[in-house]
Amino acid sequence: MTLALPAVRRPSIGWYVVWGSTLVVVVGPVVPILLASLWSTPLYRSGGGFTLANYRNLLTDSAWWGAVGNSALFASLTTVLSVVLGVGAAVLLTRTNVPFRRLLTGVLILPVMLPGLVLIVGWMAMWAPSGYVSSWLSLHTFLAFPVDLYTVPGMALVATTVAAPTVFLFCRGSVLAIDPALEDAARSAGARPLRALVSVTVPLLRPAVLNSALLVFAVSFEVLGLPLILGFSKDITFVSTYLYGHWITAASPDQGLVSAGAMFLLVCVSGLLVLRNRLLGDLARYTAVTGKASARRTVDLGGVRWGVFAVLAGVLAVLVVVPLAGVALSAFTSILTPLVTPWSVLTLDNFSAISGNPIWSDSIVNSLLIAGVGGLLATLAIAVISVVAHRSSFRFRGSLQQAVLWPRMMPGLVTGMAFFWSFAILDPSGAVRASLWGIGLAFAVRSLALGYGVFYPALAAIGLDLDRAARTSGATWWQASVGVALRLAAPAMAACFVLLFVSMLNDADPAVFLVTDRTPVMGLTMLQLAATSTGGAVAAFGVIQIAITLAVLGAGRLFLGVRAHA
Repeated sequence: MTLALPAVRRPSIGWYVVWGSTLVVVVGPVVPILLASLWSTPLYRSGGGFTLANYRNLLTDSAWWGAVGNSALFASLTTVLSVVLGVGAAVLLTRTNVPFRRLLTGVLILPVMLPGLVLIVGWMAMWAPSGYVSSWLSLHTFLAFPVDLYTVPGMALVATTVAAPTVFLFCRGSVLAIDPALEDAARSAGARPLRALVSVTVPLLRPAVLNSALLVFAVSFEVLGLPLILGFSKDITFVSTYLYGHWITAASPDQGLVSAGAMFLLVCVSGLLVLRNRLLGDLARYTAVTGKASARRTVDLGGVRWGVFAVLAGVLAVLVVVPLAGVALSAFTSILTPLVTPWSVLTLDNFSAISGNPIWSDSIVNSLLIAGVGGLLATLAIAVISVVAHRSSFRFRGSLQQAVLWPRMMPGLVTGMAFFWSFAILDPSGAVRASLWGIGLAFAVRSLALGYGVFYPALAAIGLDLDRAARTSGATWWQASVGVALRLAAPAMAACFVLLFVSMLNDADPAVFLVTDRTPVMGLTMLQLAATSTGGAVAAFGVIQIAITLAVLGAGRLFLGVRAHA
């Protein structure tokens, strides 16, 4: 919701500069992808002309449609599993008396704060057919892990580890916002507490479920790491690995074909947003917050609560705890097998291998630079864009709001390709593309919506009367915005920076088309290693990545806690 705006005598030139720069950086790079998909030669070469051959070759390739089918099946399975687990956990851990709810909630949302690739490594180390736990079960019991990770259902199960917490967080907020008086009305009509919870609260979660399901499906449809690592051995191709294989690993890259595929991905994600709006319909049907809220209560599950706890604890142990243990064991042992006790093969050789390999060690340094400098500059850009989009009378502020959200609609591969073609046209020498600035710009643009979602709510809570007071004292609009609004929103800016730092540190997909031998980044280095090896070096990278992520999150929480009490 846009706030009421103070009167401004005339438009500020700065507003147009912010608006134009944002559109050029965010939306502009998509144009070269469209051109590349309709051009007969790569854009960095002279000659060529308009053609539809790239789309014809794409749409007549049976391998492409096989990849689309695999991606659709994978995304559907991931969405269903994530919705079942996420919605169930949101209701049970928020509105019932399941024991140790806080502990279970912390374990469930832990994957959101960790690199997704790390969990894939852990799953392979523990639950793959030759993994530690799978092998131990087959040697010592009659049990076996029921799902093969190197299949589409197996990959969907792994993806659920990261996707289910997203659904949980969406739905948990909605559950907390629902007035318990609505359940009381059902109970007064004779419904039991659990029946009232299921028949009243759960249906009101439809907007949150649809929003989170849409996000999970869209992200799952374009995921690269999982199919590249787990699908390779059985030649299971997804849309993302199809594009990756026809550009990065192909002997003769077909960049026009890949550009056409990228446009297909972009159109699909945009179509999902339209579908979401049609499915939701009138949001007034889900209004659940009234002016006379009742005291919040939990539903007593009786003796069943311990059984529910056991089921949730078991599921989280399989999905989260055991894979994370697998990462640690793989990183600190020379070999991980149930035939040898782990403490007898403890070693730091995997970490020594990273420090002794210049490319690997440089990737860590480069990622820290990109996340630090890029996160800071992106935070400042988000702050400026937000005040123009929501605290000015700029006539195009609505389009500015949509432009900031646009990058999150674009798959990571498409973002990287967009900047590759943009640099190819605007910077033929390759100086920018071959530098950390080019990769950092792509990472920052991809993370804009994430930071904006954290910063804008805090900005919206600052009354416009404070701006007006500064204006009546002679301050310009920019002086009032920077000196009042942004100064009061400093804690939110700090939270935005922490989130952007973690996101850019762990990102990999946009770097696929931009990274060079001189500019390796940690996420892509891990992805490439994991796709070709299951060695301890990948797990050691994962431990380093987890340590940096948790340190930054801890420092941010400490800083924000100090500011909150200052």
